[in-house]
Parts: sequence; C-alpha cells; structure tokens
Amino acid sequence: MNTLHFKYAVEIEKTRSITQAAENLYMAQPNLSKAIKELENSLGITIFRRTSKGVIPTDQGMKFLACAKQILMQIDNMEAIGSPDKPRERKMRISVPRAGYISKALSEFIAASDASDDMEVYFCETNSLRTIENVRDNGYNFGIIRFNAAHEKYFTDYLAEKNLESQLLWEFEELAVMSAEHPAANEELTYGELSAHYEEVAQGDEAVPYVPSAVDRLFANNRPADTKVRRVYMFDRGSALDFLLTVPTSFMLDSPVPESLCGKYGLVQKRCEFADNCFRDMLIFSAGRKLSASELALVNKLYEARNEAAFAR
Repeated sequence: MNTLHFKYAVEIEKTRSITQAAENLYMAQPNLSKAIKELENSLGITIFRRTSKGVIPTDQGMKFLACAKQILMQIDNMEAIGSPDKPRERKMRISVPRAGYISKALSEFIAASDASDDMEVYFCETNSLRTIENVRDNGYNFGIIRFNAAHEKYFTDYLAEKNLESQLLWEFEELAVMSAEHPAANEELTYGELSAHYEEVAQGDEAVPYVPSAVDRLFANNRPADTKVRRVYMFDRGSALDFLLTVPTSFMLDSPVPESLCGKYGLVQKRCEFADNCFRDMLIFSAGRKLSASELALVNKLYEARNEAAFAR
C-alpha cells in the first residue's frame, strides 16, 4: 500500500474534484484516477462516488480518510524528528463563530509562536452550518460551532451524519453588548425591553439542521407580540463593533467578551434575561482525528481566553 496514495485521496476529498486535485498535486488526471483505483483495489472498498455536487466519499471512504489523515500526520511528525533544525510548518484552517474571545485566542497564539516557524493560517468567521461544511468537506483542521441548548439534538444528529466528533468548549448565557454611551448602559433590562426600544445587531447565524427558522422563532418568542422589529444582520464582527460605537442606541447579543477587549473598544456587557438563554460553543473535528501539537496549543489559548471572559464578569 503506497502512502502517497493517501495524500492523493485526501486532496480529492478536500477539492471534491479529481480534476482540481490533479492540478493541485501537479499530476495528470488519468494518473490520479489510476492511483485511486489501485488504492481502492488494495483496500477492497470504494472510496469515492460521483454526485451532482462533485466527488464525495462513501461511508467506508470516510472511515478510510480519517485513518489516512492520521497516518499522514504521523509521517510528518516522524520526518520532523529526523530534521530537528528544519523550521516547523504550521498550516492551519479553522472555522469559527464571530466571538471576541476566539479572535483574542488566535491573536495570542500567533504572538506566542516561534518566529522561525513557517505559518499559514486561514481564520474563517461564519455560521455553524458553514463551519460543519468547512470541516467535513473543505479541508479545515477543526471548527467551533455555536448553538442554543434547545437545539442541541439537531446539531448532535447532524454531526453524527457528517462523521464528525465534538467537544464542549464553553456553555454560557449570552450578554447584551453595547457602547458605554448607550442609554441603557447603567440599566438592567430584559431582551424584550431592549429589543422594543433599541436597534439589535444580529450576527446572521439563523440556521439549525432540519428545522428552518428555529433561531428566529426562539428570539421572536422573547419579544412582545406588538413590538416593531429593528434588527440589522451583520456578517463581519469588525463591522458589528463599528456599528455599536457609531449607533450608540444599538446592542448585540454575544458570548461574554474579555474585559480587555471591552476596554479597548469602549464597550459594556450586561446580563439580558430571556427564556432559553443557554448556548454552547463546541469544538468539532473529523471522527478519529487527533489534534496536532500546534492545534492543541491554539485550543489551550481558547480555554484561557474563555476563562478571562467568564471570570471577569
């Protein structure tokens, strides 16, 4: 069994295209197809099948690919032992929700890294369903998804369907984040009271597997029936922070923010009561996959930033 063929299969899974994978691997497409056929024959399974959405793994293929990625990672580790003076290469793709403690953790991870190491980091802030797609189909090392605890079963079932594992990163109540100049900065208001009088910045993650509009219904149930809705959906955290400061009557529901970031941006965060205010951030990764040393270092930074945000309140 040629372990080089493992690399070929992983690249096809990442690109969903034999043509694109061959181009990325600098080889002819017929040669790549032949190599995969030889690999399938040696294993006695079919790794990929063609669909309207591209080339995707079969159930047996997904199990093989999880093992193949582990083997390739171990080969990289063994090569590093033989070349201790060679700068370590850190290529990392992570997909996460828009959260202050997560961006802070990434910044601290990079700041603490060895300047002699090569580094290429893709940091994608997006919604939970796109993160699942990124980890499952687009070659991301791991991801973080956020969901309301009331919707946990739907996400658990969906992760199992996609052959992904999860680990709890944080369970928290969302807070109302706003400018220190906000009229309600010194008041204690419920979500219903805030949303009835002020503009809400929503972060655009409205999707729950199998249950369309579930998130929208969750918050609608916490607003008075006759309330005029004033919501601005934003998909970039930097723009959302700018909006909070530029429109001092606006607010945003978010996970607790590290106090160092609140001070930097002139924000305050306050308890905001509403029904079912329990959310979870979960690490997700391919089934059977072990995180590398550099990935674990980033996860440790995530826990440190989480603790700063949780204990500062």
